[in-house]
This record gives sequence, C-alpha cells and structure tokens, in this order.
Amino acid sequence: MTRQHMTGRAVELAGWQTDHVIGFRPMMSAFLLKSFKGWLVLAGSVLLLGLPFIAVAVVALRYRMTWYELSGERLFIRQGVLARTEEEIELYRIKDVRADFSIIQQMFDVGNIQIISSDPTGEAVDRRTVLRISNIENARHIRTELRNRVERARRIKGVREFDM
Repeated sequence: MTRQHMTGRAVELAGWQTDHVIGFRPMMSAFLLKSFKGWLVLAGSVLLLGLPFIAVAVVALRYRMTWYELSGERLFIRQGVLARTEEEIELYRIKDVRADFSIIQQMFDVGNIQIISSDPTGEAVDRRTVLRISNIENARHIRTELRNRVERARRIKGVREFDM
C-alpha cells in the first residue's frame, strides 16, 4: 500500500495494531470557515478585492443606462435602472454647444459635450443651464449635427438669440 492510501486509516503491520496514521495538510478552508478571524479575513479580502470591480460595474451600468436621442426639435435624455428619469431640451433653446477632449479620450475618439441653454434641464450656472454629456463616441460629429439641428429649429420657430 502506498503512503497516499494509508492516510487517515488504521494500519496493521504483520497483525499488530499500530497507532493510527493520520494524514493532514494545511487547509485554508479550515482556517477561513471555522473561525471568526477566518471569516473576518475572508470578508475583508472579498471587500478589498471586490470593491474596485463593483465600482467599475456601477459606473459602467450608469453609462449603459443613459440614452440620448436627437430629433429635429428636441434632445431627449433618459437615465436610470430601477427609477427612470426622462428629460428633454427644446433645440431652439440651446445657446452654445462645446466639445472637450482629454488626451486619453482623443486616443479612443471619445469626448465630452457641454450644452449651454435657457432650458432648466441641467446644472444652473450664472443664469444659464449647463448640461454635460460625458464620454460620447464621435463627439465632434455629434456636436456638429446638434449645432446644425439647433440652427434649423431656430429658423423654423423664428427664434433669435438675445442675451441680457
């Protein structure tokens, strides 16, 4: 019989009963699951290693669950997973459209679009509203298309920009 087969069994040699041969090895599961300290180590490890993945998943889900639709008259914004928010901006109320690109964003042809409007949708800054749309693919093209549609909507509505 090999050593592996004898582990944990009573061994008889030449008819004599000997002490039990007990095979053992260090087991992480015994430490982790059978002691309070082990549970703390396990929970701490999961949190420490899992938090970055959870943070990335939350950010990815937030970006994934945000939609922008550009029609001839409005820009629609839909956000949310469990609770949904839907907003819209009348295109003729948009005063300025700006695109920003970081070095990393330029490598991936991604950018941020900033829309300044008289519409209350967005963040209020100095008597005007700013809406920031982050990490948009083909941001230059989207900005140009948005600008063209704003001008077209203003012509159709007969609206002229007037700042006081």
